[in-house]
Amino acid sequence: MRPLRATLCGLAAAVAGFLAVPAHAQQAAGGDAAVVPFTIDVPDAVLYDLQDRLRATRFPDEIREADWDYGADLTYLRELVEYWRDQFDWRTQEARLNRFDQFTTDIDGLDIHFIHERSPHEGALPLLVLNGWPSSIDEYYKVIDALTDPVAAGGSAADAFHVVIPAMPGYGFSDKPREAGFDTNRMADFWVPLMARLGYTRYGVHGSDWGSAVAGWVARKDTERIAGLHLVGCEGVLRSAVPLGRPADLEADGFGYVEIQSTRTQTVGYGLNDSPAGLAAWIVEKYHGWSDHDGNVEQAYTKDELLTNIMIYWVTGSITSASRLYYENRHAARRPTEPITVPTGCAGFVERYDQRTRTGPQARQAAEERYNIIRWTDMPRGGHFPALEAPGLWLDDVRAFFADLR
Repeated sequence: MRPLRATLCGLAAAVAGFLAVPAHAQQAAGGDAAVVPFTIDVPDAVLYDLQDRLRATRFPDEIREADWDYGADLTYLRELVEYWRDQFDWRTQEARLNRFDQFTTDIDGLDIHFIHERSPHEGALPLLVLNGWPSSIDEYYKVIDALTDPVAAGGSAADAFHVVIPAMPGYGFSDKPREAGFDTNRMADFWVPLMARLGYTRYGVHGSDWGSAVAGWVARKDTERIAGLHLVGCEGVLRSAVPLGRPADLEADGFGYVEIQSTRTQTVGYGLNDSPAGLAAWIVEKYHGWSDHDGNVEQAYTKDELLTNIMIYWVTGSITSASRLYYENRHAARRPTEPITVPTGCAGFVERYDQRTRTGPQARQAAEERYNIIRWTDMPRGGHFPALEAPGLWLDDVRAFFADLR
C-alpha cells in the first residue's frame, strides 16, 4: 500500500467527492421523483488512508484479566485490527454488496440510498426492512435471496417478497441531515413516500433496534396500506420490562453508551470518525454484548461480517450522524402514545445484556399495551442482529407472520 504522504494530496478530494451527494446531478432532469441506480465504489485513496491509520494505531493500556468487563477487549481488538490491516478485502465485500440492486432517490432534499430487490414471483408482498444502530443494510445480506426467491431456496412462491432496505438519513450511503429534529418520527416520513414512489400500494414492515421504533411510526402514519408489522424487540418493551426482573446494575452496565450518544454525540464523534481502531472498538463491543454466544463474538459473526459493517460507517463517515439519532429521540417533541392497530408480530431474541426484557410473558404483556399483537415468538437463540446471526430463525418467523396477511 502507498505511504501516507503519497495519498494526502488526492485523499481530501476523493473523500469529499465520495461523501458528497452521489447522484443529485443525475436526478436534475427527473426532479425529486427520480430513482437512480447506485453502485458502491469506494475511492482507492480512502482505502490507502485507512491502511495508514491502521498501521499507526496507538492502543490504550489494559489491566490484567479485564476481558470485556471494561469495554472492548484489548487482545481481541489487536487481533481484529491486524486482520483488518493485513487480510480483510474490502473490494470482495463491496462486490458482494453490489450483487443487490441499489438506488438513490431524493426525499425532502436528502438523497436516500436503498436496496430494492424485486421477486420473480407473482403476488410477492413488498417488505420494507429497517435496521438500527450500529448496524447497516448489510445486516440482511443472508436473507435477501431467500425472501425474494424462496423457491430457489427450497420453499414456496407463496412466501415471496419484494425487498426494500433503505439506509436512514445519516446512515451509510444516505445523505446526512444538516438540521436538528431527525428523530424516529421524522425518519418515518421518508419511508411512506419511498414505498409510494416505488409503486407499492400495500406492504409489510420489519424493524429491529431503532428500526423497530421507526417502523412503529410508519405503521401510525400509513395504517391503511400496511399489511403487517414484524419487529425484533417491540418498541417500549425494553424499558417497560426492566422492573420485571432485570437487575439495576445490568441496566447501568450495558447502556452507558446511550447516555453518551443522547447527550454528547458530537464530542465522541471526533474520536470515532478519526480512528478506525476506535470505531471498531465502539461497534464491536456492542456486537459482543448484544449477541448470543459463550464469550467469543466470532461464534456469532465472522471477522469479515464485523468489519464490513464497520467499513460502511468508516468510508461514509457516518458514525456521528447515525449516533445522533439517540440525541434527537431523547429530545423529541412528540413521543408515541396511541397504540398501534396494525397486526403486529414480535420476535424476542436472547442477548447477553437484555435476556429478560425481550422474551417471556412479562415482555409480551408490556408489548400488548402498545401493539395489536397477533404473533409472539420467544426465540431459542440469536441476539440483537438475528438476520445476520440466526437467519434461518428470522426467515421462518417473518414468513409465518405474513403468511395470513398477504
